[in-house]
Amino acid sequence: VWAKLSELLPKGLNPKEKVSINFGGKVYIGFTLLVGFAAVNTGNNILYILLSFLLSLMGVSGFLSRYNLRGLKVKLLPPGEVWAKREAPFEVVVYNSKRLPSFLITAREEGIKLQTSFVMVEKFSRRRVGLTFPKRGLYKLKQLTVTSEFPFGLFRRSWIVPLEGEVLVYPQPKRVKLPVISSKRVRKSGFIQFKGSAGGSTVEGLKEYAGEGLRLVHWKSFARLRRLYTKRLGEEETAKEVEIKIENLPGKDLEEKISQATYLVLKFHRMGYAVGLRYRDKYILPEGGTLHLKKLLRFLALL
Repeated sequence: VWAKLSELLPKGLNPKEKVSINFGGKVYIGFTLLVGFAAVNTGNNILYILLSFLLSLMGVSGFLSRYNLRGLKVKLLPPGEVWAKREAPFEVVVYNSKRLPSFLITAREEGIKLQTSFVMVEKFSRRRVGLTFPKRGLYKLKQLTVTSEFPFGLFRRSWIVPLEGEVLVYPQPKRVKLPVISSKRVRKSGFIQFKGSAGGSTVEGLKEYAGEGLRLVHWKSFARLRRLYTKRLGEEETAKEVEIKIENLPGKDLEEKISQATYLVLKFHRMGYAVGLRYRDKYILPEGGTLHLKKLLRFLALL
């Protein structure tokens, strides 16, 4: 019996735990003190009974609030990709290892302005929270603060969950119009340079224009759709390369140029190009694949 009872009793206050008094708790304590003074001055037994009840209720509130947070494990799960000015789905997961459920749990992370609440957690519960980051860059995760005002809202008990890691926010892609380039073998403009064979002579279909030159533009499609499409040739080379020069992009400032470069990187990657980036003395050689795409996006996010 004592062993089972000891499981229910809350342990000593953890150094990372904090207890604060809410407005209702301050009113409650003030009223309790007032009843205590009145009981001492008048010797009224009813006031003593009321004082005992108020003090007992305060003790029960402290016991339940401490037990309510016991046995909880909280995790923050960021998504695989986070883009500036786009909502990203973060997940907060709460595990409860004790027998009884926990109530009115709130998890908050100040660094990325995350906050979510759980009405009841029996054994496992998760919440998805949409966050929007205003700028690209690296956001460090600091700590997750778990709080509860259970059971009566008189006190707020909280404890800190240290977090290790960071959230990398990619730049917001911004559309940029590709120039029309007419040379056959090496095609250049102010901000992009294409390298690779133009392909064979058998037309197999159409694809979106990506700077292949005027010789391959399908003008009938342009006249009908008012968008540039090029002929997809039967022996077209697949290992084409493109180099993007960030400084030469037409954006008004560096942030806009980085957003335009992000758009071009994603566009050419989808089209099967090996993409490279150049900014002043920094240069990333053209390569293909998902890992290289992540490398390019990280470079743009931290530039």
